[in-house]
Amino acid sequence: MTSWSLKTEYTIDVGSGICLGLEGRSGSDIDCMGFLFINPIKSSMLTDMEYPTLSFLKPQVTPEYVKSVSHQNDTSLVQEESITYSKTLTKTSSWSVSNKIETTLNVSVKAGIPDLVEVSSGFSLTVGVEHSTSLVKTETITEADTIQLKIPPWKTLDVDITVGRANIDLDYRATVKVTCMNGSQLVFPSNGTYNGVTYTSAKVSIKER
Repeated sequence: MTSWSLKTEYTIDVGSGICLGLEGRSGSDIDCMGFLFINPIKSSMLTDMEYPTLSFLKPQVTPEYVKSVSHQNDTSLVQEESITYSKTLTKTSSWSVSNKIETTLNVSVKAGIPDLVEVSSGFSLTVGVEHSTSLVKTETITEADTIQLKIPPWKTLDVDITVGRANIDLDYRATVKVTCMNGSQLVFPSNGTYNGVTYTSAKVSIKER
């Protein structure tokens, strides 16, 4: 046992409380050692977002019925009818982070969100305008309209209104920028997976019989 008295205790500024590791110096012995903390944090953002496999992925679009009706004209005159439809859809977007920094930092995202675009061969993916959001984003939209029909004499019109639904799973590369209250920045690369659910605009199909 030692007879040394207790040394003076000093309070330590731990900044944000997030420990990056140990720091110290030594010669033949360890002369000093301490913990390295990040300064108080102002913001942390996932930015410079890239989706490397975006152009290679062919989205699988599944039709969902909004409305399906038939109008029959049993007269010798043209009949006019109107069909009104409305459907509420929920789009979702989420970015998972491989190093789990979201459990320690309140991370926001600055990125464009992958979405569907119709091409001659079906559907492809495009990236929307870049904006800031949370790691999990939910958006509610409503597809609604009124269709005017002219039904020929002695004919029936079958009307199907559908939207296309697609699940999008993409790897991404990005940069994490942690900005401290004193203006300093900690910047490091990150990667993970983007998961989203999106929809096409409503499509109206009219068949005469």
